[in-house]
Amino acid sequence: MKKTFKKLGVMMVALAVVLTSCEDLEVENLNDLDSRAVYADATSLPSVIDGAFLTWWQGIQLSSPNMPVSVAAQTLSSSWGNWGMQDLGTIPRAPIQNTVTYNNRAFMTTPWYNLNNALAQANEVLRVLETEFNGSIQDNQGNDLTAQTVANAKMLQGLTLGWLGLIFDQAFIADESLSAEDLAALEMSPYTDVIEAAVTKLTEAATMFAANSGTTHTAINGLNYDNTGAAQFCRAYAAKLLAYKARSGAETAANDWNRILTLANGGTTADISPAGDGQFWWTRILIQGQFPLWSRVSQRLINMMEGGIGGPSTNDPNHPTAPYPWPDGTSTLPEITNPRDARITKYYQYNTGVQFQSARGYYFFSSYNFRKYPDYLAAFLGPMPHLTLNEQNLIKAEALIRTGGDKLQAAAYINNTRVDNGELPALTGLESNADMLKALYYERLVEFTWDGALNGWFFRRMTTVDQYQLQPGTPQQMPVPAQELEILGLDVYTFGG
Repeated sequence: MKKTFKKLGVMMVALAVVLTSCEDLEVENLNDLDSRAVYADATSLPSVIDGAFLTWWQGIQLSSPNMPVSVAAQTLSSSWGNWGMQDLGTIPRAPIQNTVTYNNRAFMTTPWYNLNNALAQANEVLRVLETEFNGSIQDNQGNDLTAQTVANAKMLQGLTLGWLGLIFDQAFIADESLSAEDLAALEMSPYTDVIEAAVTKLTEAATMFAANSGTTHTAINGLNYDNTGAAQFCRAYAAKLLAYKARSGAETAANDWNRILTLANGGTTADISPAGDGQFWWTRILIQGQFPLWSRVSQRLINMMEGGIGGPSTNDPNHPTAPYPWPDGTSTLPEITNPRDARITKYYQYNTGVQFQSARGYYFFSSYNFRKYPDYLAAFLGPMPHLTLNEQNLIKAEALIRTGGDKLQAAAYINNTRVDNGELPALTGLESNADMLKALYYERLVEFTWDGALNGWFFRRMTTVDQYQLQPGTPQQMPVPAQELEILGLDVYTFGG
């Protein structure tokens, strides 16, 4: 696959403007400034990095890929055609339409071009800092900006490479160290290598933040970290990338959980929840994802919470309160008045009818919509949970269980949400590993599916619990977009079906 990365880089910048403006008008264009003037001014380099964090966010958190892929995961449910929700949610699954003419291709193109665009900006800042400013820059008052710029740039490299590895089967691993000759010969690498490169960048960033007390991170809206907090963010995210990269239960079981535990133990001491500003920093899954005319909680999830046996290949049609799949020809089901899991009434809202088109499949139907964060709907302001402390603790819990660690501590982490929020019986830590892992993945699906981006998809593809896995034929990763492959002269391919 020897293709010229320089060609990709030029086309990436051009297409990031053209394609996202055509396909997803919600993506902010950060390329309007004269790049030569920007990069020639040393004092502007930190702001270039800060702006590129928005490009990263908008590549994963707006409409695509989060909404349609969450429907594919059978956590969110919607039969509307917007963003490819119907296409990815239809059963039996069909292959992804990876073509240049597919109207809903933004769930592939938006993350691909935004993430690569943000990565390119980080790489260019670091290259210019070294080649044009001899590796050191100051502001107009003579204050050193080098560590601040480099640490945040490496954080951004880690986040962008990490999400490329989480979403796509392969991607380019490029940074400021590559020469023109290296770039010309660069090939795409498998997602496992992309994740490793991302973790390397995040750990380098964590080390630089920790060693420089004057460094901060404030680029992600609402997050105001000193150097210690920024280092913790990087370690927490590195742990997430390593844990969630798995495409199957077998890959999860083979993961290096000791390494993951070490990173997770150095994570944040509070939720990672960027703040919505109602304009640039927002997330679709907390808007239409909480509105009953647009979406519902998958009936498969409701069945699970009511103790059902519905799974990717198992129906539970006779369940007394939550049959799975939703019965054909039925327009409404009674409200669950005495739920097994209290979060059915705490987090969800009952509706007497369903507005979806029955011709598209009754399996899309559900009586409940997600309503955990109603305050966000008022003006799209306030915290947007992305990687909460409880979610980080479940990564630690899984690591403890899989490494023969302290199962009492693992149970305590699981019980934080299981008991306090779900009002379910507490785990003791004496259960079998299999039973504890089943309870852990249950908590992930209930608590964190609407947090961050693509969580439900990650949880279902990585779980070792058969009942919680993806619907057969659901893609476990995305292909490189067709237009990128055609530019590179590579064969177009796809997944799913």
